[in-house]
Amino acid sequence: MTDQAGSWAEALAEEIRATYPSVRLELGIDHGPYLVLFSIVLPESRRGTGIGSRVMQHITAAADLQGVPVTLSPSDAFGGDVGRLEAFYRRFGFITNTGAVKFGAPRESLVRVPPGSAAASEAPPVYPWHTC
Repeated sequence: MTDQAGSWAEALAEEIRATYPSVRLELGIDHGPYLVLFSIVLPESRRGTGIGSRVMQHITAAADLQGVPVTLSPSDAFGGDVGRLEAFYRRFGFITNTGAVKFGAPRESLVRVPPGSAAASEAPPVYPWHTC
């Protein structure tokens, strides 16, 4: 990871935290580079209000501008339901991070590749009915 890449990810995280103070967020850069969403936590009272969707739009738009994939692994560690979280992330173009091409750290189960990037040619096609 370069200092510049790490600085970019931290600046993005700080921008999101400033815009959405109730959101706890941790982003980083993995070798590749890949933007890794380590955690995003909304207070229960703020879930279902659209804040999470706006934050994900912000993250994916920034990653697209940088031309880097985003990787993450949904977890129930902060009170979320893994199945619902996976469905949520798939709405933003995330697919299962398995098969012939694996992006980011092996522990990250979902990946979103920027449209038109070199990495996009390596990723399997995403169809609206793609659920695995």
